[in-house]
Amino acid sequence: KSLSISNIAGPVFDDIPIRGLRYLSQSTDSLNRTNQVTESMESLTDEGTEMMDGQLMGEFEAEAREMEADSWSLCAEQEYLQQLDKELVKKQDVIYELMQTELHHIRTLRILSEVYRHGLQKELTLELQTVERLFPVLDELLELHTQHLLRLLERKRESQLQAGGHGGGRAIHRIGDLLLGQFSGSNGESMKRVYGRFCSRHNEAVNLYKELLTKDKRFKACIKKKMSSSIVRRLGIPECILLVTQRITKYPVLIQRMLQHTRESEEDHEDLSLAVRLVKEVIAAVDSKVNDHEKRKRLKDFHGRMDSKSIMMMKSGQIFAREDLLRRRLVHDGGLQLKNVQGRLKDVHALLLSDVFVFLQEKDQKYIFSMLDQRSTVISLQKLIVREVANEERGLFLITAGIEKPEMMEVLAGSKEERNTWMQLIQEAMQSMEKDEDEGIPSETEDDKRQQETKNKEMRGETSVSEEGFTFTTK
Repeated sequence: KSLSISNIAGPVFDDIPIRGLRYLSQSTDSLNRTNQVTESMESLTDEGTEMMDGQLMGEFEAEAREMEADSWSLCAEQEYLQQLDKELVKKQDVIYELMQTELHHIRTLRILSEVYRHGLQKELTLELQTVERLFPVLDELLELHTQHLLRLLERKRESQLQAGGHGGGRAIHRIGDLLLGQFSGSNGESMKRVYGRFCSRHNEAVNLYKELLTKDKRFKACIKKKMSSSIVRRLGIPECILLVTQRITKYPVLIQRMLQHTRESEEDHEDLSLAVRLVKEVIAAVDSKVNDHEKRKRLKDFHGRMDSKSIMMMKSGQIFAREDLLRRRLVHDGGLQLKNVQGRLKDVHALLLSDVFVFLQEKDQKYIFSMLDQRSTVISLQKLIVREVANEERGLFLITAGIEKPEMMEVLAGSKEERNTWMQLIQEAMQSMEKDEDEGIPSETEDDKRQQETKNKEMRGETSVSEEGFTFTTK
């Protein structure tokens, strides 16, 4: 268990009735339009006040108390506990921990939603765009996890009814089907999409928070007031965001522990085994979305730093300009060195895009397209040949094939390992292009062909001067 998670909310949240969770799946605006919940929503933003009305709290008082225990085996009847297999008891403790941490996770989301977001909207009237940047897809996260917890608690109640309705903890013999439902189908796709977006914007949200905290005195005062609340216990927005991004990584460990305490002969074993694989696929998809987002952002940064007048003619005769960067997907980037015919090395920054290899250099704090021996340094990946340099472990050759005069460019990486990484990524990018062509998916180069032709006509007759005084004219 994470102590930071279990200490999030304090006693006020511990008394939340489970039925009240059904309201969490609604947006803050719709909650404010519901008279039954308005009072509790407003009370949440006031320090030291009760969160839900007494009727709902009383109705689920026993349920809330059971969830406060450190483990299932501590809240179960000891006489009943002694009748159970030790492995089953251990599994129940893990199932209980799953439910308990899911409730803690919802509390964290509610702090973000009802204390911070609602408070900032109400007291500072922040623009909707700013609120969304600080708290992306918050309502969807609440919906996903609230419904998941409700299904878990419903299974808990079913197990008690099957045991004759006795109080205290009763063993849950099957949980895998619920986990399969959460991490597959439409729920699984929603988890990938929602967490992909939230985690991708993690750094942007925290940076925006720090910026507002520094520049806006009213924002700073409002945050200080919210953090002094006994509900929040000085848990700030960045800490809440971090806890939310970490939550999805906890599931494989919990499910794997359940699996360890489940016999292969049991029906639940197969479901749990599949659930472990599915949740890892969800995490991999989220990681991929985060990585793609970071690369898109990085490519925009290069675009923003490029000299708007810098252009390059490719070997095919196409003009490649600054705007063409954003029509591609960034695969990898990093510092390399180009070797000219005299054997001198030139430092460049390389961008491996989805269909071209681009070499840039800095000039007057901006990027321009590099030049090497009057050759183009925007190289198409189509029919490109990549070879190691025999007498240089850091080097590789880029050979442009399929044209009248094949050209070879020698490139040096920082180390042998970096060289191998570049070669592997180039090969994968080329294979991805070939796969798209085989499946009839137009490549980005083909998709932009008409735009390129128009651009070439418009720029015909114009000249561009690169570093080293080399001038070329479009024909």
